[in-house]
This record gives sequence, C-alpha cells and structure tokens, in this order.
Amino acid sequence: MRNQKFDLFLKPTDLPRNTLVTWAIVNQNFELKSISEAFFNLVNKPISHVLNQHLCQCFSSFDVTNVALSEHESVTSHWVDDKGRGIQGVFTPVPDKQGLWSVVVSKINLDDKWLMELHPDYHHAIQSSDEWLTQIEAVMLSKPELVFQTAVEQAIALTYSEIGYLHLYNDKSKQLTLTAWSNSALAMCAIPEQKHQNLDEAGIWADCIRSREAMIHNNYGHEQNQKGLPQGHFELNRHMSVPIIYRNRIVGVIGVGNRETPYTPVDAKSLSVFATILWHSVELPRSMRVLSKQSQVIKSQRERLSHTLVQLIGAVSEAVELKDAYTAGHQKSVSQLAYLIGEKLGLQHEQLEGLKLGALIHDIGKLGIPAQILAKPSRLTSEEYALVKMHSQQGADIIDEVEFPWPIKEMILQHHERLDGSGYPRGLKGDQIILEAKIIGVADVADSVLSHRPYRPSLGIKKLTEILESGKGSLFEPKIVDVCLDMLSGHEFENVPCVCHLQLEPVIEVELYNSLGEVRQLMHDCNANVAVVRDETGAKMVGIVDKGILDLWHSPLLDTAAERTVDRNIENKRIHQVMSHHLPIVAGKTILKDAKHQLDREPHEFLVVVLDGKAIGAVTWKTFASAQSYEFESELHH
Repeated sequence: MRNQKFDLFLKPTDLPRNTLVTWAIVNQNFELKSISEAFFNLVNKPISHVLNQHLCQCFSSFDVTNVALSEHESVTSHWVDDKGRGIQGVFTPVPDKQGLWSVVVSKINLDDKWLMELHPDYHHAIQSSDEWLTQIEAVMLSKPELVFQTAVEQAIALTYSEIGYLHLYNDKSKQLTLTAWSNSALAMCAIPEQKHQNLDEAGIWADCIRSREAMIHNNYGHEQNQKGLPQGHFELNRHMSVPIIYRNRIVGVIGVGNRETPYTPVDAKSLSVFATILWHSVELPRSMRVLSKQSQVIKSQRERLSHTLVQLIGAVSEAVELKDAYTAGHQKSVSQLAYLIGEKLGLQHEQLEGLKLGALIHDIGKLGIPAQILAKPSRLTSEEYALVKMHSQQGADIIDEVEFPWPIKEMILQHHERLDGSGYPRGLKGDQIILEAKIIGVADVADSVLSHRPYRPSLGIKKLTEILESGKGSLFEPKIVDVCLDMLSGHEFENVPCVCHLQLEPVIEVELYNSLGEVRQLMHDCNANVAVVRDETGAKMVGIVDKGILDLWHSPLLDTAAERTVDRNIENKRIHQVMSHHLPIVAGKTILKDAKHQLDREPHEFLVVVLDGKAIGAVTWKTFASAQSYEFESELHH
C-alpha cells in the first residue's frame, strides 16, 4: 500500500520539459552540479560559467555566510541578482544523495519586508522627506554653472554610491553631451577630451536611453557585453542609470555606481523621481525667463495696438465732428466726463481706457445720418428724430468687424438704453445694459443739456439736475447720477485742467509764400519758437517751422561784412521748402494726462494747441512742469 501511495506522485523525469521550474543541484560548497533550463535562462551566462561553478558566479550578491545547509530540513535565503531583481532560494536536501541539495529559485517582490531589513539605511533615505528636500534645495541654490555637478553629488548621497555622472541628451541629433562627473570619479580617471558622443557609439551610460528604462548591473565586471569603459578607467562593479524624462522626452541620463550592496528597482525608482524633480527645478528658472520675455513682448505689442486704436478712434471721432459742426467737441466732452465718473466709481485702469475710447466714438453712427438733418438749426420732426435714433445701431454695425479688447460695440449700441426699457434701439432693461453704456448715457445727457445748440442756448446745471434726478432709478443708474451731479455742481468738471487752460508759449501763423528770412524776423518779433504754415487758402495747416529748423538753415556769415550771395539765397527760400510736414497738433480741450501721453510719443519737443481751428499756442514739458508747480503751491496755500 505504501508503494502505491508514492506511485501517485510525479517523478522529476515525469515533469514536462516546458515547465518553468527554476531549480539546481548544489553540493555543500554551493557548487552547481545540475541545473534546469529555466535556471539557465534566468542566469543568462555561458554554461561553462555555471556548471561546477560556485553559486556566486551566477548571483554575485549571494552570501554563503547567511545560509546554513541542513541535512534534515529546508533552508530559505534571499538575495538580489545582477539585474537588481529580488530572488528567493529554498535549499532542500536531496533524498538518498548525501551532500547534495536542490535549490528552487523564484523572483519575489522587492517591496517585501526582507529587502527593507537588508537595506535599512536605504529604506530610511526613501522615507525621509527632509533629506529629499535638502538634496533638491542644494541643487536649486547652487550656481547655474554648478547645477549638474551638485545634482550628481546629491544623487550619490541619495543612493549611498561611490561614483556618479550626469550627461545631457539631444533627442533630435541623437547625441550625448558629457556634462558632469562626481568628484570621486574625477579623482580616479581622466575626463575624455571628446565632449559629444553619438548614441550608437556611447557606452554603458546610454543603455537606459536606448531602452527608455532604468538599467541595473550588479556584476558589471563579469558581464559578457561590456562596453563604454575607456582604457585606464577605474573598476566598475555595480552600476545603475536612469533616463531623465521631461515632457515625455529624454533630455539626459543620470547614473551612479560601486555601492557596497546591490542596486534594486526601488533604487531606480527613487533615482528617477529625483531626476524628474531635478530637471523641473532646472527648467523652472528657464521657463520663467522665457515667460517674462514673452510677457514683455506681449505687453509691448498690446501698448502699440492700444496706441494705434487710440489714434484710429481719435480720427473717427474727428470725422464725425467734421460732418456735424454743431456737435463739434461733444464726443470729447462726453469722453472726458465719462472717464471722470468711472474713476470716481472705482473702475480699474483698463476698464477706464475702454470707457474713454467708447465714449469718444459713441456717436459714430451719425456718419450715416444726412448732414442737413444733423445741421438743422431748428427742432427735428418726428420722422427726422426717428432717423437720428438709428445712429446707435448704425454705429455698432460700422465697427462690427473690429475686435477691441473692450466692449466698444456694446457701449455704442446701448448708450441710449434706459433702466426701465424705454430707451432705444432694443429696449434693454436694468442689468442687460453694461455699466460703461450707463455711464456714457448719463454723460451724454449732461453734455447735451449744458451745451449750446443751434435751436437753443445751454439749459444750465439747474435744468440738468432736474432731468437727472427725475430719471434716477427709472432711467439712469442712481450711483452714476449722484457722482455726475456732485462733480458738476461742485464745478469739478469745469475745473478739470485742459491744455487750453495752460500758460502756452506763443505760436505764429505764416503763409506758404513767406520767405525764411521773413518767418525768422516774425518769430523774433513775437518771441515765438514755433510757426504754423497754412495753405494758399489759409484754411488748412500744412506744416511747422520751429527754432531747430531755423538754426539748421542759419549761416554764420549772415549780418556780417563777409555776407555772400549764398547767404541771401538761404534767407529768400520759401518756407514750404524747409518746413516739417509732420503736424504735432493737440486739441485745446484735451486733458493734461492725455496731452502728456501724446507729447511723450512725439518726435518734436512741443505740441501746437488748436482751438476752433486756430493755433492758440504751444505746450512743452516746461509748460507742464510750470502748471504742476502752480497746482502744488495752490494746495500748500489751501
């Protein structure tokens, strides 16, 4: 019966050949006497380096002192193979074969407790966040030229290795740039003169780039395919390298070597995380510099765009005023008042700029209204008024294709809308109307009531107060009404300094046929530094002559005994031959802030102030400085 029982079990010879059982037979000296095919494939060495050789030839980290073979029971041991894999070996005495043991080998999870006990110092390094932070901080605080060298030294400290290196990699050219070695490596061998290597020619440090994964060699000195170590290189026993990956692209490789204990995938994972954080800390300052540069470019482009828009809107505003002579200056006055109301309401600078520009062309739709209706000196009929009411929609249509950084279209379209829906063209109510349009609506009413019209004089502040108060809450936003009336009742709006209110420098007007000598004499007699040149009809300004132009054409021989014909010819030149065709003109109703901004961008050192089509003087930086000084002294006296 006993024999029948044992006959039920498989004999070793009965096992199928393809059964992947990794086993071997060893003697008391741990010499391999027989191996399975799976064992041979795991070791991956020539059979002559395995059979009748010590188990250490297959697993360099196997320590015989940790294994006490027993003739009566199985003994289990753990170690790490040359590729960093965790190995478990179970040694069992072979029945009826004294002095022989079978060893069954299997791969195990490296995160098991036994590995942590095997490497307690490394386990501490993995768990200690303080140490990680210290290493990364050391890299970030290092000088730019020492970043990679510092990173290598920190990688050595992290993995408890002896040597280390870091090389950069260009994925497009497939080239390695030999970048940094640890001080310990430099002390043991010379640096190659060649700084760049193709990926195909690079040695051991490029293995992880080729495979795109960490590479571990725990017995490099005995591996078959050694390459990459030049003559005179120090002995490399254990080695580990990981690719540095940034944005899914390999940008470099970092490696360490010659640790006393074997490297494991846990080491590789730790070094990969370190390399990733390292590269982000290297790239962050670069990215910030690029971002800062791009921000400056964007800011400059935005400023140029804004300046262009301001000029364009100003030109459009002038076009509207040319067609509607009776409302000349109306849009500018509304723009100025709307800006001040918005400022009092606490609007941000960007929103205020948009408000000012929107108000400056809020009546652009009047370009589509017949001139005889706009210039009619009497009240409009109901049909004519219905036609005028179309200007809001027409204005919005005119700029429909223009992309502004502000809601200009809505300002134009909605500035006649009212809170209760009684406005036009769409009868919007309450919050359907944007804030800027509500402000322009109140400023528009205020300027219309206070301005003279062909069919009536100004109605005055009392009438305006009555109109706005009666419509507060139903037609107009109460806060906007209060701010507007406070400003106008306190004469704040009237006292807002415009360029025409300044103490301007004298300007003379001359004709095209005047000679250079005549203009020079006129400017001297009037103590003026600027002359405006008008065309033959006298209706249009066509040029400017200033002291700089006069000095350019002044001969040192004039008014002397050595006066020559050429000097007289210079003085007889017509003014149109020497004048500047660029006209640095500013409207008299322009507020000082805008005038300063215009002068700052002007190639001339002055602006000619024009009011009602006439040049009334010139404004310079000295003029602005004198005005500011006067205001400051006035504040002190108060």
